[in-house]
Amino acid sequence: MERITVTQEGFYGIFHPAIQPKDSQKSVIVIGGSEGNENIPMNVGAMFAERGITALGICYWNVDGLPKDFIRVPIDPFEKAIQWLKSKGYEKIFIYGISEGGKLALLCASLMPEISGVIALSPMHCLWGGMKGNKNMTSKTFTGESEFIYKGNDFPCMMAELKYGPAIKNLILHQQFELAYMYEKPLEHFDERTAIHVENINGDILFIYASEDLMWPSGAAVKYMVNRLKQHNFKHKVEVLEYEKASHILVPLNPSKLKMFKVERKFPEECRHSREDAFNRTIAWIVSR
Repeated sequence: MERITVTQEGFYGIFHPAIQPKDSQKSVIVIGGSEGNENIPMNVGAMFAERGITALGICYWNVDGLPKDFIRVPIDPFEKAIQWLKSKGYEKIFIYGISEGGKLALLCASLMPEISGVIALSPMHCLWGGMKGNKNMTSKTFTGESEFIYKGNDFPCMMAELKYGPAIKNLILHQQFELAYMYEKPLEHFDERTAIHVENINGDILFIYASEDLMWPSGAAVKYMVNRLKQHNFKHKVEVLEYEKASHILVPLNPSKLKMFKVERKFPEECRHSREDAFNRTIAWIVSR
């Protein structure tokens, strides 16, 4: 494992060289969700390396050298990460992300043709206003500014409002954490300008989501993107994996916060199998390309 800092290379990365590489020219960029910490870049990146695929875990905010709020976060560092991988001989670079990271993976691939394919877990199809606050969920508030910027330019964004009343009620009554309600009304008036131009992606796409995603409507988002790709006669392959016994967290880890979801408590083994199956099929998907 090797740590790369913003000061050194212009991006914050954790490099995991493959153990017994399946293909010395392939690598995958691994992105976590809105928490902005090293958990997924570190742990899932290491799991890719153990399975023979070199991984570069990347943090995009809330770490040294990067924005402390999830507002106007530059995605340009991903271009630097791509060039860094290419300088090491990796010609086929895939990108893998969960939740906000899944959305970001799609956004980067739509703008950076060097990316050879995308694996988007529990993604969203459009951009939203950024969030201020990075300590915990209750400290966060939506803003009118874009989540991401590219080459100094903002993206059009949808607007939502954080209201924790329904979330607290669901925790008390149903012992379940839900935030999907925040997106329902705004999406009734969906602004197409905020959509990610997935049709510009220069490679195959693998979408993975849970049938009942209570954090945001990833199922509807995937359906929108698949339809958009068909309308644009997308020339690459698109695959969709939907899991009935699964939660929003579809990475192959077992964090304590899984217990926030009723489906994880009721069907723990089935949900664990869904996470493992999604990762096994991701590995096979990358290897076959």
